[in-house]
Amino acid sequence: GSSAASDVYKRQEYVWPTNYTFKFIVSSDRLGELVEILGNGVEVKESAKGNYVSVTLHAKMDSSDEVLELYKRAAVVKGVISL
Repeated sequence: GSSAASDVYKRQEYVWPTNYTFKFIVSSDRLGELVEILGNGVEVKESAKGNYVSVTLHAKMDSSDEVLELYKRAAVVKGVISL
């Protein structure tokens, strides 16, 4: 099957290695889990009501497989949305 993350990835051409921007939306109470997976350097913005946060990570990726692997690892966080 095809995931939203792989669909977004396929629409763009990349030359590896590249600086890749990951964006996620997650409930505030799951933020810690997601940050633990993504590591240092994430930018976090709260929603107006504070129930959700958007998380952005700019990271140097060496291959498309590395990008998809990070999306897969992030997908284990309950309720996470990959943008």
